Order: sequence, then structure tokens, then C-alpha cells
Amino acid sequence: MAFTIDWIPSRFFHEGKISNEMIIIHHTGSTNGRINSLEGTISWFRPDEWRDNNQVSAQYIIAREERPIIQMVRDWDTAWHAGRSEWIVNGVLRKDLNDRSIGIELQGDGNLVPYTNFQYEALIWLVKQKMRELNVPIELIRGHEEISGSKVDPGQMFDWQRFRQGLTSDSIFIPDNDNDDGVTLFEETDDVYIPSGKGRSFLEKLFDSIFSIFR
Repeated sequence: MAFTIDWIPSRFFHEGKISNEMIIIHHTGSTNGRINSLEGTISWFRPDEWRDNNQVSAQYIIAREERPIIQMVRDWDTAWHAGRSEWIVNGVLRKDLNDRSIGIELQGDGNLVPYTNFQYEALIWLVKQKMRELNVPIELIRGHEEISGSKVDPGQMFDWQRFRQGLTSDSIFIPDNDNDDGVTLFEETDDVYIPSGKGRSFLEKLFDSIFSIFR
């Protein structure tokens, strides 16, 4: 399968970043029991009118159905997806991982409905590209729920074994029922609400650094 990427710029990001040491997998989630639509998610990441709260974005979004991957923030700019987060990177505990990572959103809610075959194939293709381009090791490809204790994505229905097998193999994983595209019909909503992923401000980080000196 051939994959392409469409560029739709987000309004929520800041230019530049420290590094690209990690790749973080998210889901777009659901609102009132209905999964957030692709169009609604794009609008949430680039609203017609600027909003000061719930500012969130990611580098990439992968839809449930076969279509181009959406890129909304450039790899070397900082998307607001990880929020308050931490992980050990090369032996050092790093916090607020937005400026050290690529964020990839899977449309859907991984605690309500399985992801589609297209999403796994597109995700594996995209992550393989980023692993090669940015020299990201497989152990630094994590779910949002792993780096932030308050999050639940990509969810219990995300097949980590299938995903990691795809990253380390040249062959394509074919499900047992190869006539099934993996699409589960589920009601969607354009009325999207996704919490802020911006994380701490520069002043908050500076205060923490000063406070740590006197601990």
C-alpha cells in the first residue's frame, strides 16, 4: 500500500525544539461516547478563532479509513501533545516531552473500538520513516498512557505486539481474517473536545529549576 502525507498546519505549536528523541502514540479520543471525527480533530487543532485554553496539536493524524496521513506540525517544531509527561531517555529522566518527541494521533478511542488495518499499516510505515530519519530506537516509541499517568491512550485495544512486530519486520502482518479491513462502524462526532497538551510554561519550568536548587 502506498502512503502519502497532506499538510494542514495547526495554530498550536512553537517553532523549534530540543530534539526528536521519542515518538509518542495517542488517540483522538471520544466525546460523549462518540469517537472524535477526523474533521473535528483537525478543527480542534486549528480553530477558526484563537482560543487560550485547551491548546493541543500533534505532528500527525492517521484516519480510520484509507486516506492520506495528515501532518499539522513540522517534525522540528514543537507540537502540544504530551502535556505534563516524563520518561527516562538515555539514562536521564526527561520531563515535559513535547520538545523532545514526535506526536502521532490515531483517530478513534482505543478503549471503545479497535483500530483499523489501515491505521496499523500507516502507523508502521510512518514510524519506520521517523526511526530512520531521526535515529529513534524502538524502546523510545511509547504510548501517551506510559509517559503521563493521567492519560489512557492509545488504549487497551491498541495491539502493541502487532505494531512492534511491524516495526522490526520487512513483511506485512496479515490478520487471520484477511477479508476484514478491521473497520468497526462506530458513531462519530464533529463536536470534539480534547484537553490541552501544551504542558508547563517557560516560567513554570524556570521556577521548578530554581526551586530544585534549594531542595
